[in-house]
Amino acid sequence: MLSAVAARKARLAQAQTQASPVVASEPKPPSSSPSPAPPPHPAPKNKPAQATPAPLSHKPPSKRKLSTSAGDPPKPKKTKDRHRRVPQKHPARYFAQEDAFGAQDDVIVVDESDNESSAQSSSPTSEEESLRMRSSRGLTKGNRPWSPSAPFRDSSDEDEGLDEDEDSGDEHVLDNPHPPAVLLSQPSKVLSTFHPGLNQNVFVLPLRHAFAGEPPQPKSVILLLNATETVALLGAYTLTVLRGAVALAGVSITASSTAHTVFAPRSSPLPIIQCTPRAASSQPSSTSVLPANIDDAALGCDAVIMLQEVHSGVDGLGRICRTFDGFFAPSRWHRNQARFDLGLDGVYFLPLQTPDIAPLAIPPTWTTATDAVLSRSDENAEERRCVCLVKGPKNAGKSTFARFLLNKLLSRYRRVAYLECDLGQSEFTPGGMVSLNVIEQPVFGPPFTHPSVPFAAHYVGATSPRSSPSHYLESVQALLQQYDVDVQDAPLDEGRSDEADGRVVSHIPLVVNTMGWTKGLGADLTRKVEDIVGPTDVFTLVAGSSSDDQNNGCMSAAATTQAHSAPGPRVHVLDIVSSVVAAYYTAADHRNVSIMSYFHATFPQGPPSSPYASLLPTSWNTSIPLCAQPPYEVDCQVAVDRVILTGAGMEDVVPQEVHRALNCAVVGLISCDPGTSTAETPLEGTIAPALPYEQGALPPLPSTSRCVGLALVRAVSPPPRNLLQIITPVPPSLLHSARVLVMGELQLPVWGMLDFRTLDDGAEIAGYERAKVPYLRWGKGEGVGGERRRVRRNLMRKGQL
Repeated sequence: MLSAVAARKARLAQAQTQASPVVASEPKPPSSSPSPAPPPHPAPKNKPAQATPAPLSHKPPSKRKLSTSAGDPPKPKKTKDRHRRVPQKHPARYFAQEDAFGAQDDVIVVDESDNESSAQSSSPTSEEESLRMRSSRGLTKGNRPWSPSAPFRDSSDEDEGLDEDEDSGDEHVLDNPHPPAVLLSQPSKVLSTFHPGLNQNVFVLPLRHAFAGEPPQPKSVILLLNATETVALLGAYTLTVLRGAVALAGVSITASSTAHTVFAPRSSPLPIIQCTPRAASSQPSSTSVLPANIDDAALGCDAVIMLQEVHSGVDGLGRICRTFDGFFAPSRWHRNQARFDLGLDGVYFLPLQTPDIAPLAIPPTWTTATDAVLSRSDENAEERRCVCLVKGPKNAGKSTFARFLLNKLLSRYRRVAYLECDLGQSEFTPGGMVSLNVIEQPVFGPPFTHPSVPFAAHYVGATSPRSSPSHYLESVQALLQQYDVDVQDAPLDEGRSDEADGRVVSHIPLVVNTMGWTKGLGADLTRKVEDIVGPTDVFTLVAGSSSDDQNNGCMSAAATTQAHSAPGPRVHVLDIVSSVVAAYYTAADHRNVSIMSYFHATFPQGPPSSPYASLLPTSWNTSIPLCAQPPYEVDCQVAVDRVILTGAGMEDVVPQEVHRALNCAVVGLISCDPGTSTAETPLEGTIAPALPYEQGALPPLPSTSRCVGLALVRAVSPPPRNLLQIITPVPPSLLHSARVLVMGELQLPVWGMLDFRTLDDGAEIAGYERAKVPYLRWGKGEGVGGERRRVRRNLMRKGQL
């Protein structure tokens, strides 16, 4: 009797010898009679030529599948080879239509070797047409279709140019800082309705000869504007209104001899100059005598303005903070556009809007709310107190509105106080400080263009009050008390004429900017700040009037009218303004450029002109890195009374390791009242520490101290020497009282201490090859996962719900 294996081999041999395929019959169920044997065929050697079936047994039938009948070819084994599977095209589930993502490229082709020079020698085809051609191409062989979960290759580079490389093949990369090509199909919006014409409405003034010892005169250009004409400029310049009136960033500027400095980089919305129409029966006011040819051409114009170039060195911050490289110059979107040359260095006329440039839009609700505050101050002259508080969620435009409100109040008051309660996005100081500034001139520019030495400030040492909420509230309360006592009704300088502009001089209003942390502990802190300040007007930025907004303290538009008649502050509901420029830079990027701008700023070294006004920088020294600037050498046992470390984990630093913690740290220079900053005397028989450091000590009380500025500890001498090398932009006249150093969680970026002059060539970093330096990211992230991490702190466990 043959075995089952032999019978199977006999059937396979018979199937191979037959010319025509044999139709396999279905296996029959087992019966009591034996089944007939298969037809005879040549049997193998030493084996019988006929196979007889085995006798039936009385065992229960098996659950295994029966073998195929005679003549069936063996089924190939299934292998789990996913790479050889061919994706099957399934029909549309509901509608038979083409996939919109499968018909276009999911990435933009960018040449990594492109730079500024190669962009000028590119093909005559415009960049918009080139990107439209790329977006219309179908997927080539080897390119995957769009998938929301599959990873993509990301190789963003620092170059701004975008050209097409013939040798790049099918390699696709993604340039994160630029919008997709789909946006290019939209028509460009007009930024400037002013049509410049040389010697028609644009006149270049001749340079006046500079005498020996005088600085060179800046180039000047005069523009003649008609009613409602707009001018969009990119760069740094000064604006002087000679005749008529214009509106800059929503603020009206009339004819005067004051030159307003304007900083308009691509990293923030551009302020637009708009001509204000004059009455038909009135003549435009004039404060200067124009040349004869310009005076004749300006007869039918509504406003005459003068633009001058500014060489302050602030554009050099792009070399230090590479994320902002070239932010005062036109981007790749403007290279192929025809632009009018004004003849001013660093000032560019922009006729059309591009995806990376947006104008500063002022909603009507903003103008209505600020006009209501100004009109009420005109009607009620006896109302002395004017405190305006701005609150809302993050990325809602709080800082922009607070700056707009500050400039509007400066048109009515001689000076305006500004209380900064946002530790992460400060307007006049680096992050980590609660400051009180007194401003005399309107501010036109992002925060990094006007760092200041504040009138009063307190150092928290972190970008969020999460770790020290009590110290944060005490700092706010101390600054408000100082405003009520020293600033609110402070007398102005004697000898200044108050009849020229008619502004209020007997009172200084206050603008309070709060943080964007509006949930949990942040909402409680904001409510406590509002209770401490006691504002007369509250400006709330909300996206809608839903029930959730009302529960969080945001009132609807219908409830705003009732709040005016009810006791308490008047509430103004404002619209949220979001800009496309905000998508290119994160909050950390703005903090980095602000702190670098602060340390590279040059403040007036002489005594201030007023004891109340805050000091603003005159220029920026960006030609020398921080590691090459001469520091102050400080003897800690002579010039320093205490060294304090605050923040999470700082209480674990022992005195023997404090010099390592201070090395390359950002510290606050604290001035304390006499008798409140004495360090504890060491016990008898113990060795006094090299630095006057007490482990676990609390920071000085805000009621008895103030922060005069920040400093960078560039080097610390090891024990037993007690020398510190400190770099600070604070004028020397303010440093004698700062005898306490407070180190917090605020840190300088690693690249902030590097020599950027050697990094331009990509050669070395601190004497080492750039590619071999670990733990250093320079510029934008590269590769999958190179984007910035997003920390989620709103996740709760099941028991916390």
